[in-house]
Amino acid sequence: MQRLAADPWFAGLPDTMQAALQALGQPRRLPAGGFLFLREDAPDGLYGILEGSMVIGSSSLTGKHSVLTRLGAGHWFGEVALFDHGPRTHDAGSDRGCLLWHVPQAALLGWLQGWPHGWLPLGQLMAAKTRKLMQGLAQQTLLSPEARLAQRLLLLADGDGRIRLSQEALASATGISRQTCNAILRQLADGGFLTIGRGHLQLLDKRALGQLGGDGH
Repeated sequence: MQRLAADPWFAGLPDTMQAALQALGQPRRLPAGGFLFLREDAPDGLYGILEGSMVIGSSSLTGKHSVLTRLGAGHWFGEVALFDHGPRTHDAGSDRGCLLWHVPQAALLGWLQGWPHGWLPLGQLMAAKTRKLMQGLAQQTLLSPEARLAQRLLLLADGDGRIRLSQEALASATGISRQTCNAILRQLADGGFLTIGRGHLQLLDKRALGQLGGDGH
């Protein structure tokens, strides 16, 4: 639980709720290439990432896969279904494997009945993600394709700066054409921002990419 304790959301929880999430949960390991759940699956609780990372996205009936973001160690996810009891909104998998802390849905809802103050921190967790999503949607119309792609690369990179994603999927996630995505990636590679390998990208200068994504030029 040390990695979760470093997360600002978890660190800011009342001691009572921190203790409950630890007592109610249990570790769960997901192998490389495995899926934790798929879109439309029934909710099964709240998850925290202890080691590794999770890729959040969705797949279409035609087999196309769109990646929304990558969540690293310390992040919590799965809270939306606690509020509406609806199915999962996205797929959640791990390309390199990860260790999770799973707090089952029924156990957590039962505990919240006895300690309803816990709904506020969960609402704040969901609100923070909603705010970030809305900011990202607004930037889609304000930033250049280069800046949007730079931001998406940083969101999808794992801890080593590697991205295992096809250029078609990357273009779809960024909202640009595959041809535009390919041209920008070549420019970034020529500029020393990243290298393009077979089936993956390797980020070399995250700070420079952050600057590119921040100013839109």
